[in-house]
Parts: sequence; C-alpha cells; structure tokens
Amino acid sequence: MAMQFNQHRLTPTRYSAAIRDTGQCCSIPSSNTGPDNAAVVSTRPYAGEVTQLAGRLRVVMIVIDAMPHRHVSPRLTPSLWRQARSGGRAPMGAMSLPMSVTYANHAAFVTGADPAITGVHGNHTWIDEIGWAPAPKHGPRAPTLFDRVGDSGGTSVMVAGDQKLVAQMGGARADVHWPPEGRLPEGTDRCAFGYASDVAVLSALSDIDLDVDFALVHLNEPDTTSHLHGPDSAEAFEQYRATDTAYGEVIMQLADGWDHTLVLTVSDHDQETITDLNPVELAEALSDVSGVEVANDGTAALIHRRASDAHIDDERLQAMVRAVDGVEAASALTPDVWMAWTEPGRAFGSTPIPIHGQHGSPRCRTQMAIVSGGDHRVAAVARQIEQSHPSVLDWAPLIAGLLQIDGDAS
Repeated sequence: MAMQFNQHRLTPTRYSAAIRDTGQCCSIPSSNTGPDNAAVVSTRPYAGEVTQLAGRLRVVMIVIDAMPHRHVSPRLTPSLWRQARSGGRAPMGAMSLPMSVTYANHAAFVTGADPAITGVHGNHTWIDEIGWAPAPKHGPRAPTLFDRVGDSGGTSVMVAGDQKLVAQMGGARADVHWPPEGRLPEGTDRCAFGYASDVAVLSALSDIDLDVDFALVHLNEPDTTSHLHGPDSAEAFEQYRATDTAYGEVIMQLADGWDHTLVLTVSDHDQETITDLNPVELAEALSDVSGVEVANDGTAALIHRRASDAHIDDERLQAMVRAVDGVEAASALTPDVWMAWTEPGRAFGSTPIPIHGQHGSPRCRTQMAIVSGGDHRVAAVARQIEQSHPSVLDWAPLIAGLLQIDGDAS
C-alpha cells in the first residue's frame, strides 16, 4: 500500500478548494536526529505487507484542541517536541477544513469525508425540517473509523475532553468510550466551559485497557483558555505547557506495546485574537432575506440558501454579505451552503461577549501534525508528512490503510 496524501482533496464536488491556508509555521530539525530517535524510529521502509488487526499494529490519534502548530517548540512544549524529533512533523502543519471549527474537523478526522458528505459544515449541520442545528446532536452521515474497525473485527477506544465529541465522532461504536454516552460523570473535574479537564481525561484513560487496534484521545483545555484570554496570552502559554505535560503522560500510558504503536498527534484548528468585542451582526442583517438562514461559528458563519430561491443568485448573495460591516469575505462551499468570515480581530454574534480568542475563519486553518511511535511504519509516515502539506481529510484513509480495514466514506 502506497501512502499518498492528497493535499487538494477537499471535495468530490466543489468544496472550497479555492480558500487557501494563511497560517504561520515553524521549522523542526530532521526526524533522524535527537537522543530519542534510536529507541523509536526504524529506517526500514514501509513495505505494505498485510497487517492483521489483532495486535500487529496499534494506531493512536491524539487530538489537542486548538494547540497552535506555531507554538510547538522545545521550551514551551517539550513533550510534543520530543515526539516530533523522534518521528516526524509536517513543517507547514496540516490544513483544516475551510471552517476552522471543532466539530466539522473532528467529523473529518474519523471519516475522511468532506462536509458535502457528512453534512457537518461547521459546528452546525443543516436539517431541512429544522434549519441549522448543533452538529453533535446529529453526528456525521458517513462511516467512522470506529465503525470500520469494529466491522473488521478490531477493537477501539475513545476518550474525549469534549463530551459532545462522543456523538460527533461516532465514539459510542468504540468498544470503550468516555465519558459514557457523552455525559460527564458527576464529580468530573471540568474547565470553565464545562468540558473535562486534562486531568480528568488522564484519570479516565488510566482505567481503560489501551491494548486495542485504534484509540482516539482528545485534550480540550487549550481551546477553553485561548477563548477566554486569547491564543497568544500568558494564560494560554501556561495552558500549552500544562497540556503538553498531560500529553507526555498519555504517551507514557502507551509504553506497554510501544514497539507496535504508531501515534498521530494533531490539532483541529488554531485561534486568533479578538480585539473588537462588538459583534459582526450578519444574521441580523440577513434576517429579512427569504430563503437565507445564518449560523454563527466564531470568526466564520454558515449561510444556507435554498436552491429554489433563484432570485438570490451567487452575485447578489455575495454583495449582501460583503456589505455587512466587519465581513471580510464570503465563498460558496456547496451550491446551498456558503461561509463568510470576519475581518481580523472581530467575531460574528448578536451581543458583545468577553471572549478574547476565536476561530472559524480560514486564518485559523493550520493544524499541528506529528507522527511518532515504535512501529517501523512510523518512518514512512514521517517522510510523507515532512514532504507534504496534509489535509484533515487524509488521516482517516491513512489510518484505515495502516490497519488494513475496508470501506471508504469518501
């Protein structure tokens, strides 16, 4: 099996290929250097041999919500840096969906399917009978890695700091998932937004058997802290350090079986600083336009336009959206769904909210992407991500190929 990333694979139709990544990146030394390298990286090339699910390879995906690729460094995030040096790291990071939001990108992580298929365009999904609805209440409309591993006779685990991700990623299909049924147990330590703290995730993980074929672990606290204080604040930097320590403990919990483990460590999006708390009121501006409905998603907004409303053609919709104060641009994702994004420093909404970090716009599309582990296939995957600019849509096909499981949602 040849592992190839399709960095332009955003659609079988027309899904947003024209929106380019504007994130920053930083460089990293070669994956073949560093004191940790000898223990975990083999120079044996990926041979594509058939891999049986039972015990031959464990793939672990660790998602650190809103961890900026640009802030991964030996001093700030030493655990992440060690894993990158021992395996490999995408020098430019990876690329999120055009909507740089949590739920759409997490759906893409486990399906490899774009929102035209999953229905999850942002943190909302369009339901004809309802309109825009919270995406986690409906989940992705495509098979997930948990489905595919289970259907192939394998075993899987999901532990999520954001409890809504259990539904959003189809985690209930895993052999073990936490929190149970997507509800945090009473007494769970929580962040300011009500999600499980990194400490709570580590505690849950310590009680779970990780000798499985596929595991997904989600750490949420960088996202909460960046929202509250801004992604480049002193508070955010302190949180990045703390979450990096928690990440190192997750790696330690994988020590048993490390020689047949491949770890993919990613983030779902970056964040940007909000300097003007006065909201961009796009929904209000378009409220009287028949056939158009808006859902705010931070520094981006989703716009659904009924295809039957021929009087609102692309040119007219573009003009109406661009005329709203604070809107930078808008673009079609599908014939029915558009996205708009704000000027830097502003966010969509109806009332001022004391939030100093946000995301959603194409400015926050850069994701962290690191591969590590003790399995010999790490070296081949490292070469791929070091030489390309992978997309969020690439990970599920890669994992499915490594585990030799059937089916392709896209």
